[in-house]
Amino acid sequence: MFHMPRSAAYTNYVLLLIFLVAVFNVCDRTIVSVMVDDIRGDLALDDRQMGFVMGFAFSLTYLLAGIPIARLADRHSRPRIVAAALFGWSLMTALSGAAQNFVQLVLARMGVGLGEAGGSPPCHSLLADYVPQARRARAMSLLSIGALVGMGGGVIYGGWASEAFGWRLALVSVGVPGVVLALVFLLTVAEPARRAADAPGVDEFTGKSLGGVLWQLARTPAFVWLTLGATFVTVVSMGRNFWEPTFLRRVYGMEPAEAGLWYAVISPLPAALGAYLCASITDRLAVRDRRWYGWFPALCALLLVPLSLAFYLAPTDVFVGGIQVGFCFSIAASLVGAAWAPATMAVAQGLVPPSARAVTAATWSMISAFVGQGLGPLLVGDFNMRLEPQYGEESVRWSLAAVSVLPLLAGASYLMLARSLNARPSQ
Repeated sequence: MFHMPRSAAYTNYVLLLIFLVAVFNVCDRTIVSVMVDDIRGDLALDDRQMGFVMGFAFSLTYLLAGIPIARLADRHSRPRIVAAALFGWSLMTALSGAAQNFVQLVLARMGVGLGEAGGSPPCHSLLADYVPQARRARAMSLLSIGALVGMGGGVIYGGWASEAFGWRLALVSVGVPGVVLALVFLLTVAEPARRAADAPGVDEFTGKSLGGVLWQLARTPAFVWLTLGATFVTVVSMGRNFWEPTFLRRVYGMEPAEAGLWYAVISPLPAALGAYLCASITDRLAVRDRRWYGWFPALCALLLVPLSLAFYLAPTDVFVGGIQVGFCFSIAASLVGAAWAPATMAVAQGLVPPSARAVTAATWSMISAFVGQGLGPLLVGDFNMRLEPQYGEESVRWSLAAVSVLPLLAGASYLMLARSLNARPSQ
């Protein structure tokens, strides 16, 4: 590995690369969402099968592989693990374009999940060591913003590419750049010194087996509540992320490229802005009282419910300033809907010593991803099938509305997280 000076400029360079890894992590995962009808028609699939492809086919391997890979990251070189994971999921994304039937597509998406399981948790741990605690939520927001940029960019590019040269070549072309980025990450990112835990007290993690670390996490109330909160909100966000492009195509009558562009404008782009703004607010509030790591995402989760319902149920022929009224509600929902992630990442990394940071990140994120991405897209797809006889193409509107009430449970979980944190200011 090429070791560069640990200057402020180099730290910013590393943060940029971590941001790009997050972009590819979610782009390769969600690009299929704008191609649902194209893939379904080509491979003769239904909405329930597509929900499985976008959900459990990915999230099962993501869950099973994430924690063991994170254990390696807590003991070995994190940059090497991130580079290998990025190479693997990029290759499997390209291979997804060669699928000829449902089984082959499922296996390819499982491969994407296997690779992506090794990307995010080591990056959480790297960020915790590259930046001080007082700026941690803002640093962690790079992962959220990168994810949202990847989501928006993937949908825009996927919509255009699927129209221009088909969904197969679109998947191949988006997988190749990730291989190049993996090589750059491997050769230029250095392993930093590992910072001590934020919380005072006896270290209950260092020296324990993987099972011992997981058991200790299960006995930590703050970790349990942040995991529950992240899981409830992820069910909603994954259902929304994977089915909203189809919602725009079916309810608003858009073509793939148009749906991809509008989806990026009303969802990922405002969510990226919201992630940074909410992270900045959280950092400032937590300087005075750490419980704001729970209070602020709880407030935003509660606001998300009425805003989301207003978007899905808004009439398509009512405009405000030349834009559909529903789109205005979607932008507002996206701004507040991203508040939970930076706060959750920051709290999780501060709860444990360096020896357990990647495993901690993997545990809450893998659980929330498995339930959220596994259940969210599948629930919407299943509701679509059940409601289609009555509502036809509009069934996706009511399916998305049905799952949009779950942030109420997320809000309650984050309030409990706040109760489990002491009032000590962040440093």
